[in-house]
Amino acid sequence: MMSTDRPHAIVVNAAKTYPPRELARLNEFGTVSVITMPAFAHRYREIEDVRLVDSLYHFDQVREAARAVYEERGIDCVISPAERSVPVAGLIRTWFGVPGIGFDTAMRFSNKHLMKQALRADGLPVTDWMAVPTLSHLPAAFDELGSGAVVVKPVFGGGSQNTFVVRTREEAVALAGKEEAAGLRASGFPVIVERYVEIDTEYHCDGVTHEGKVLFSGVSRYLVPPLQEQYGAVAGSIALSPTSPEYARIQELHLRVVEALGLDSGVTHLEVLGTGDDLLIGEIACRPGGDGVTDLVRLQHGVDLWRAFTDTSAGRAPHVDPVTDPRTVLLVDLPMRSGVVTAVSTAQSFADLPQVVDVEEFVSVGDTIRDFRRGTAAVRVFALLDDPAEAPGLMDRLMDRFILQTRPSGS
Repeated sequence: MMSTDRPHAIVVNAAKTYPPRELARLNEFGTVSVITMPAFAHRYREIEDVRLVDSLYHFDQVREAARAVYEERGIDCVISPAERSVPVAGLIRTWFGVPGIGFDTAMRFSNKHLMKQALRADGLPVTDWMAVPTLSHLPAAFDELGSGAVVVKPVFGGGSQNTFVVRTREEAVALAGKEEAAGLRASGFPVIVERYVEIDTEYHCDGVTHEGKVLFSGVSRYLVPPLQEQYGAVAGSIALSPTSPEYARIQELHLRVVEALGLDSGVTHLEVLGTGDDLLIGEIACRPGGDGVTDLVRLQHGVDLWRAFTDTSAGRAPHVDPVTDPRTVLLVDLPMRSGVVTAVSTAQSFADLPQVVDVEEFVSVGDTIRDFRRGTAAVRVFALLDDPAEAPGLMDRLMDRFILQTRPSGS
């Protein structure tokens, strides 16, 4: 059932912050429903129809919520900005005959086991891996891969949450009982075990595809590979020049990955591992990258990935007209610390640095910071550099000025 006079959109989302400008753009639809979890309902106070489920991975609950929307209002498009919303959004589209990324394609972009199977079948370079039912099977997988070290993570998930590097068989046996692996044990997903490779550099390639053609892709390099990020240390990305030797190789990998996984129209975030002269495919997502990546691409290439994402989700041709700034965009995440914030830098702290073009503040005095993942920023800085070689010096100056003071919560 399609609502022709008042097109209706469903947004399926959880922890990922859907940018306020994107929520405003949803006004272009006649009406909007949101399916989310109770902890995130407050983010959608301006939207009348919010349906709650225990988890976006409880497919039956989400499907039933969507069915109620379908019967009452119809569904014209499904928008899924978060990694955990991708597979169930694909299910909704397939179940109710809604245009967009269907269930099979969504699963290839979100289930790491299926993704690697499809990529290897197409001859693309990926690390060796196994999928096992639970952590109790990890020691056997460790033995079979025989690599001396493995990376362990859930089959579904984004970022580096619930991800562990296991270097010995003893560690493989012990992980099942460790407190820090509680989230991995409780996920209810199979576990993917990958052969560990020493990473020299990690890149990300962010693109827009429509009607089977890649309209844009831009390549950047993480300042520190995500698995090597340390708590309390700086993180971020720097855009690569299109003339750099890796650029065209990574763009070609991106094109081949999109074709292998069967994406017709959407926005992608591909991670590529550099080890020596070799490039290996890490993972790819069919939604915009997080942690400031979309703003880096907008500043460097003039491409609004969120706009393209909304357009392709609605079945429209995205407006993509890249104009690459000759300068280099640097994204710097200044680190978080747990506790009650007693002092923190603001945008004004960096206003006199000529390279700085934008600053985002994520915490304020009085906030209580609890657990956070590696790479989470207290303050995010964007800079435009005349020469990429300026990056280390500017990062040092930012850290010299950066202040984040906390006291233990409850004290």
